[in-house]
Amino acid sequence: MSNDRFYITLSNEDEVYAPGSDIEGVAHIILEEATKAQFLKISLDARARTEWKQSIGSGKSMSTKFYSAKVIYADEEVVAWSSPPGTTEVLPVGSHHYPFTLKLPPDLPPSFEGKYGYVRYMVKMELDRPWYRSNKKTTKAFTDELFILVPAMDLYNVSQAMLPAKKLKAKKLGIALFRHEDVTLECETHKGGFVPGEVIVVNARVINGSSKDIVKARAELIEISTYVGNSCSLTFGPTLTFIGEGSENKRRQQRRRLAAGEQLVNIARHSEGDVEIYLHVPSTVPSFDCCPIIKVEYAVEVKFESSGSLNRRIEASIPIVIGTIPVLGTVIRDNVGPPSLSCSSQTEIQSVPSRSGDGDGDSLSTMLMPSYKESVNGVNGTTLDKDKMESFVPLYPFYHQLSEVYKKAGSGG
Repeated sequence: MSNDRFYITLSNEDEVYAPGSDIEGVAHIILEEATKAQFLKISLDARARTEWKQSIGSGKSMSTKFYSAKVIYADEEVVAWSSPPGTTEVLPVGSHHYPFTLKLPPDLPPSFEGKYGYVRYMVKMELDRPWYRSNKKTTKAFTDELFILVPAMDLYNVSQAMLPAKKLKAKKLGIALFRHEDVTLECETHKGGFVPGEVIVVNARVINGSSKDIVKARAELIEISTYVGNSCSLTFGPTLTFIGEGSENKRRQQRRRLAAGEQLVNIARHSEGDVEIYLHVPSTVPSFDCCPIIKVEYAVEVKFESSGSLNRRIEASIPIVIGTIPVLGTVIRDNVGPPSLSCSSQTEIQSVPSRSGDGDGDSLSTMLMPSYKESVNGVNGTTLDKDKMESFVPLYPFYHQLSEVYKKAGSGG
């Protein structure tokens, strides 16, 4: 039995790319026996896909309905090698290496893995061997290489990211016969946009008008991914707008808790108190809504609990944006429009530097060079079609040094 090997190496060691960039690599063929071949094809496959099933009815009348959709962003190929027209060619035993270059489109969503869908990018290699004798059912040798795409998202271009994010909530706690005055929760983050590695400082003020003490405070960073599917399994065009729910298009949502902070408090009845909770933003996909069938949003959820046994919680949700280039300070640029979660390559690729760009220098610019870190969701983030590929975890820009920068700023050092 032949142990021929087929694999792809990419010139970017991180295998992280930006929209509009070139993908350069080499296709490797290692043959233990000579084989006839017709051509070697290298293709770029970029797509988003969603799928889930839903039970309808109950008992004997219960049925299962399937929803799915896909978007093809790129399905292009180049022939890296071919035998001369009208002839056959034998590839001899040994190593054969074929360089290639593929071009990414300019407008693409980031790599993403979720429970009900994904955005994936891969380079595929196909060696056509029409005379291959050891397996008459398989005349082609396939392999593929997943890579990561991360558009640069500069939070200075998102007005929501530079402004304080606030939420006010009032609620009567307890059961109806014993409710007293409202408990009012006002929570705030000093800005609305963050990057992985940054610290979110959640400030909350509670005015406790109830008859019970407030005893616990908790904050969570939540990733909210929304998926669109269709019972007819439609293919949508690569538009830059998330499509709405219609008569045929259905939505499914997934919530993942990425970070949490909790502390015991003592805000006595008929009093008020302030609480500060810290959340570290882990490595995660930037916010995006430029894919027709998948979008990802984030929220900081703040919860306070009283010592009562029923209806004891008040909570509020603050929408925030996760980007790749941080906002430092509170300067607001002129002519900044509403929140834009663009997937274009308008920002230069260098804005998302390579992993080797980590620096130990004292300058702020050096300190703020991110590395790439595996998604906090790990291999468990991959659900669909995972039997067709090796374990895969996306990498995203991560600023290890930002928490230290904010500590120094807070202490005046």
